Amino acid sequence: MKNLLDKGTHCLLVHPKCSTNSYWNYVDVCKIVGAKYPAAPLGLMTAAALLPQGWEFKLIDTNVEPLLDEHLEWADIVGTGGILPQQSGTLSIIERAHRFGLPTITGGPDPSSQPHLYQSSDYLVLGEGEISIPIFIQALEKGYASGEFKSNEKAEMANTVVPRFDLIRFKNYIQIGIQCTRGCPFNCEFCDVIEIYGRKPRSKSPEQIIKELQALYDLNYRGHVDFVDDNFIVNKKNTREVLLAIKGVV
Repeated sequence: MKNLLDKGTHCLLVHPKCSTNSYWNYVDVCKIVGAKYPAAPLGLMTAAALLPQGWEFKLIDTNVEPLLDEHLEWADIVGTGGILPQQSGTLSIIERAHRFGLPTITGGPDPSSQPHLYQSSDYLVLGEGEISIPIFIQALEKGYASGEFKSNEKAEMANTVVPRFDLIRFKNYIQIGIQCTRGCPFNCEFCDVIEIYGRKPRSKSPEQIIKELQALYDLNYRGHVDFVDDNFIVNKKNTREVLLAIKGVV
């Protein structure tokens, strides 16, 4: 197997299809505005920014384009994962990558909540990527060919990265997401945020948010930006500072 830590390793990131029963699939509305899908794959774009930047990345969102054999022939390793409505799509991608003899990395909310369902993946990178991806990279350095990598620690939001927005075609989406906060003090019965991100809210600084918005602007994006936080106003002081900073820029 190729030494994955080599510069120029081809990392194929594949965003699985959402279940047609999910509200994330309101594709008919997308057609009205000339888009193909509601939201861009923020999780995989963030993972791309956390993985070795000497790698070459290609991101295929199967909600907007098919995963072709030529994509898999290009790849040295395949990364995938997502939320519960993407479970069957994620497992299908892992299986298909293995048919091409490719190792797989799998993460995201559903694998982190139900890792026993994703044991077919070579590498399970669970929890918050800012913590678990460096653990995974250390394992690669030690020669691990598989494993489960996680930590109970929560990421410091001051150390988060700007997602690799350059890996997508903006015209495919109604909106591009930005995450300002993680965690929530409440206990709503329909929500699993506290299990994944904890009860203590953590926020990016206004400067970090402006940096992400600037990155989108520099890539000529002029569309809708969605704050994907589960509770954007949980820290009202920080929310006010973020909004005032945005107002000051625009």
